[in-house]
Amino acid sequence: MPVNHTVAREFLTIADLVAMPHLGLRLVAGASAATNPVLWTHVSELSDPGPWLEGGELLIVNGFGIPPDPEGQVEYLARLAHHRLAGLAVSVKAPELSQELLDEADRLSFPVLRIPRQVPFIELSHLVAGASERSARGRLSRHLRIFETLRLRNGAENNGVEIYAQLEQISGYRLALVSPAGRPLLSDWSWVPDGLELHHGTEAAADLRVIPDGYVLPLYVGDRVTAYLVGKERAGVAPGGLAALQHVSTLAVLDAIDDQRRREAVHRRGSALLSSALDGQLAADDLEDQLIDAGLDPAQGLRLLALEQPSGGLSEIRVRDWLADRALPHLLLAQGRLFALVACGESELQSLVAELGIRAGASSSITGIAELPRAQRQSLWALNLAGESPENAVVLAEEQFGLTRWLNPDVETMEQLANGALLPIMRHDAEHGTELLHTLSVYFQQQGRLRKAAAQLFVHEHTLTYRLRRIEQLTGRSLKLYRDLFELWLAVEARSLIE
Repeated sequence: MPVNHTVAREFLTIADLVAMPHLGLRLVAGASAATNPVLWTHVSELSDPGPWLEGGELLIVNGFGIPPDPEGQVEYLARLAHHRLAGLAVSVKAPELSQELLDEADRLSFPVLRIPRQVPFIELSHLVAGASERSARGRLSRHLRIFETLRLRNGAENNGVEIYAQLEQISGYRLALVSPAGRPLLSDWSWVPDGLELHHGTEAAADLRVIPDGYVLPLYVGDRVTAYLVGKERAGVAPGGLAALQHVSTLAVLDAIDDQRRREAVHRRGSALLSSALDGQLAADDLEDQLIDAGLDPAQGLRLLALEQPSGGLSEIRVRDWLADRALPHLLLAQGRLFALVACGESELQSLVAELGIRAGASSSITGIAELPRAQRQSLWALNLAGESPENAVVLAEEQFGLTRWLNPDVETMEQLANGALLPIMRHDAEHGTELLHTLSVYFQQQGRLRKAAAQLFVHEHTLTYRLRRIEQLTGRSLKLYRDLFELWLAVEARSLIE
């Protein structure tokens, strides 16, 4: 594609190089972009050198990285054009350039030159470097001016609008600083380009990317991408190139660090508040006022989530940032499980588990502070059901056929009922080292299917049948009678909920 930047004549263009008879260069494709300025030259035989280039370079090759087949050549050329190179100069030693490559170069307005054997690459590079000497000084001056904006940041006012407005003027790019969810990271610098896509699948993109008329640079805090700097070319302004944006990103990451510090402070306060709420340490009025201050109005309906701890543990920071990036009010607390009090809909919950790759249990919506202990039990019970799913999922307590209504909100009563039904089994397990209670739990999980339950327990079906008979003998209940079966199932579910 053409690089339509207004430049001073200290730059050579593709047309200038072709017009020099001693070079003998031939423009074989992409003639519509012959006015492309050549800012620098680079020699590389990589199949994809674009990520190591800034844009505006004339790539000079012998052709070792050019695929021999037409399809591969078209892909090779498209990658170069994507990274905004000035053009491609190919030695006569290169493989034959296919008509498909030449047609693609014309379509993309990407110049392709042929170099005579007798022209050393260094001569071409010296010509471009000599013409660009003044430009190099200008780029250095631009980069120094970018870092001079640190004085504004370290000043008493630290005006974000003034800082980024100055950085835009110096770099020649329209700038956006955004979270991984595509929201403005700074409240006073809110511009976000339309149609910005920051994810590859469900993961935040971790590499620099070229987008139409600009770049997206990931900003790392520690080993995580916590924000992105987006630079879009401005009409009628000569951009400073990728190097200028990389220098701007060095300053922008300071704002990303400040943002993470703010989030951590809010997270600590929220964790203490949720702990007090679940433990009943605050008066109802005080608790409600503090929840409203945190953006969580019980009258509008809240859910308590219990989140799965996958192997390696679920990072509170990942959940915190996911919710914060989407401006979803929340409190987080690690208390054996990771709990989250949230104000969001079912679609957000589905996205949460899908993008973080976890399972979650969600209480029914609550509108009063007194309902929090019940919500905690519901979320744990729902998480237990989610654990039976082969895929990441969120289970909503109210969708489980109303079964949560059968679970008495009095924990002590639930525990007495459960122990009354299961105590003979638990005593037998303790005295004989058996696993009858676990066997019964797996049997219920597999909906009474002997073969699947036996496979999960790694025992023969005859062994499972013997264990089930022993359970019936110890409890005095028959697994063939619905009344007895339901009582035992409810006792097992209640125990997992209590635990």
